[in-house]
Amino acid sequence: MIRRIATALTAASAVVLLSAGVAQAADTRVYTQDLWGTYLGSATWTENGDSMEVCDTAADGWGVRGYIYVPNAPFPEDGTVLIKGNDPSSDGKCAAFSKNISETTALSIKVCIYRGSSVTYCEYRRIR
Repeated sequence: MIRRIATALTAASAVVLLSAGVAQAADTRVYTQDLWGTYLGSATWTENGDSMEVCDTAADGWGVRGYIYVPNAPFPEDGTVLIKGNDPSSDGKCAAFSKNISETTALSIKVCIYRGSSVTYCEYRRIR
C-alpha cells in the first residue's frame, strides 16, 4: 500500500515538474484603424530581441508610428517612451527598431497614424 502511494506521488510530482514549462515571451501586436474599420497599420513587439516593427499598410498619405513605453498608472495610454519609430509610407517595407530593455520593466505598446505634427487613431495594449 505504501509503495503504491509513493509511486503515485512520484508520478504526480513528475507531471507537475514537466508541465511547468518555460516562461513564454510576451510578443504583442497592436493595430490602428480608422472610424470605418479600415486597418491602417500595426506595431509589433518581439520580446526575444527587444525589437519593435512598425508597418504602414494604407496608401493614404499618413505614416504609422509605434511606441514602446512604461505606462503611467492613472493614464495607461501614456507614459515614458523608451522606443519610438515611424514607417512613413505604405511601400510594403516595415521599419524595425530595437533597444535592450530590462525584463522587469512594465511595458506597453502603442500605434498611431501621423502626418506632420498630427497624431491620431491610436491603439495601445499592455505587454507586461
